[in-house]
Amino acid sequence: MLDHRVLTFLTVCEEMNYTKAAERLHMTQPAISQQIQYLESYYQVKLFSFQGKKMSLTDAGKLLEQSLRYLHNNEIYLKKQLTHLSNKKETLHFGSTLTVGEFLIAKPLTAFLKEHKGADASVTVANTRHLLELLDHGQIDFAILEGEYPRNLYAHVPFLTENFIPICGKDYAFVKQPEVINDLLEECLFLREPGSGTRSILEQALLDHQLSFQSFSNVITIGNMHAIKEMVQENCGITFLYESAVKEDLKQGTIRKIPLKDFSLQHEISLVWKKDNLFEDAYTSLFRELFHIDCAKTSS
Repeated sequence: MLDHRVLTFLTVCEEMNYTKAAERLHMTQPAISQQIQYLESYYQVKLFSFQGKKMSLTDAGKLLEQSLRYLHNNEIYLKKQLTHLSNKKETLHFGSTLTVGEFLIAKPLTAFLKEHKGADASVTVANTRHLLELLDHGQIDFAILEGEYPRNLYAHVPFLTENFIPICGKDYAFVKQPEVINDLLEECLFLREPGSGTRSILEQALLDHQLSFQSFSNVITIGNMHAIKEMVQENCGITFLYESAVKEDLKQGTIRKIPLKDFSLQHEISLVWKKDNLFEDAYTSLFRELFHIDCAKTSS
């Protein structure tokens, strides 16, 4: 069990404000300061620096936060596993991005729940940025991510590779019949919100063509994939999505793929968890059962 001063330190790191940390922990501000001073005395380093009222971690503070965060997350997972041993109930707590959550995990999750009757399962569907925050704070054990993430901080194993394609409605009228991606710049482009996987993938793909979202004449941001698909089906503009997300729409003909000579993109969707996790073997065993993943491919 981690010392309560460690939890205080981690809370201060999240808030970067003694007053807010004290409110969260239902403590007085002097008590917070006293606990931080104890840690600084124990480790013989300064953990925070101040420029005026602005608070930031020192290099030593950053290293301590990272190390204690790993320990804290491992303890959270350990408590879950000890609970499982006592009540004989499987636990499955993970996150996924919207596309994955809606189109790619129902079958493996159903098979798992049939095999483990009464399992405690929780799946959080959110954008990549939010899922990384949940991973960092031990609120989920792993995430299925389509977007980019700092690979120096997370371990991962490939889940699958998906085609990422430009699409439009069946009767969409282009300003200019497209042959290359630059021919789409006069069209209305629909995007997911900042932090979403599909948005970051498209942003990087455009950079590879020396383009950006600002290159388009009209850009509309909508934080809901279904709304974007409906707008595209109504011939209001174009977007870029995983092919699996519009598989049925393509089959029914309500949406069509835009053929481009200079755009062919496949992107890896990955199972991601925090590095230096003491329970990595348990994770990889779960991945083999749940997703039939060859975890020998795990990379750091």
